[in-house]
Amino acid sequence: MVVRELLLQADFDEKADHYTCSNDKQLVRYRRKFKQPRSGITKANTINYHANRLDCEACAFKEKCCPNTPRRKVTRSVHEAARDIAREVAKTPAYRRTRRQRKQVEMLFGHMKRILKVDRLRLRGLNGAQDEFLLTATAQNLRRMAKYLGTGPPVVPEIA
Repeated sequence: MVVRELLLQADFDEKADHYTCSNDKQLVRYRRKFKQPRSGITKANTINYHANRLDCEACAFKEKCCPNTPRRKVTRSVHEAARDIAREVAKTPAYRRTRRQRKQVEMLFGHMKRILKVDRLRLRGLNGAQDEFLLTATAQNLRRMAKYLGTGPPVVPEIA
């Protein structure tokens, strides 16, 4: 499986706006110039890159790369550049630390929704929302405090 993924990997060149497959062939948007320039963006906000059909027919990796199609096609989201930046940020230690902190807070909100049944606000207005969250947070903190400070049920001495 890993070998197949390496074979299918295509590297994107942002300046030239094309992919290069593992056989060093280019996958481009268009093979010719149009009189009226086209954006090449589909309704799904993707850009399609195609290899040359003749290049794919002569390729040794054809059966593993694109067995059911005459040529290779790679789709790239128009937001892929931002995703690349996010992937790089996700590798940093600061991101891991903030993700852990975010998880702690989001678990409390999930607990509020699931256990304390705060799936919607019942009081109107900003002050009502603040009051309701304050009461819910107080209830959460009291539950946590009881769990940490509690000694368990009282022991009943046996009668002889």
